[in-house]
Amino acid sequence: MRPIHRLIPRLHNILGLVVGGQVLLWIVSGFFFTLFPIEQVRGEHLRADQNAAITLPEGGAAPLERLIEPSVTAVRLKPFVGGAAYETDTAGGKALFDAATGARLSPLDESLARKVATAGWAGRGELTALILTDPAPREAGRGHGRAMWQASFAGEDTATFWIDPQTGEIAAVRTGLWRAFDLLWGLHIMDWTSRETFTTWWMKLAAFLSLMLTLAGIWLVVGRLFRGTILR
Repeated sequence: MRPIHRLIPRLHNILGLVVGGQVLLWIVSGFFFTLFPIEQVRGEHLRADQNAAITLPEGGAAPLERLIEPSVTAVRLKPFVGGAAYETDTAGGKALFDAATGARLSPLDESLARKVATAGWAGRGELTALILTDPAPREAGRGHGRAMWQASFAGEDTATFWIDPQTGEIAAVRTGLWRAFDLLWGLHIMDWTSRETFTTWWMKLAAFLSLMLTLAGIWLVVGRLFRGTILR
């Protein structure tokens, strides 16, 4: 038994050095996650009301027959920059049309993208930059990897809107808080690229070594209890 009594303390010390940094990151990041509501992290308070009523043009909406093509599988009417627009689904993706005239709006040009950004902004600040980014980075959310309008706001509130040029929707709102949360989330789940996978081998290895560290610590405490040296 003597070799085991010498081995366990050494194993505990080594594991403490190897795993301690990641355990500290788990604790720090987990504590950070509890500080802010997820709605604040996602910047929901910086979006204008997304449930605005649909305002139809005085002459009524354009006839749907103008939009119906063999490739169209669905058509919906939705609010768009103070008015209304038709959104269609096709095999090639989504498209946006003016509800009054039936004219195609997508992909949004800079003028329309600017209107979407300013109409959707509920924060305290001004639009300072509008750039069509192709491909959009990972932070653009579901628009990642394709062209997206990047609208930057600065002032008392600072944020970036990622606007889908095909649907005219604000796909994501990104702030400094979100980026800090995203970084810590990647460190927390040990997925430093996509920030989505919980089952990486890094996570499995760290969890296993943490378990070994805990068991080694329990062994040492129990052994000292039996020897009566727990307080020495």
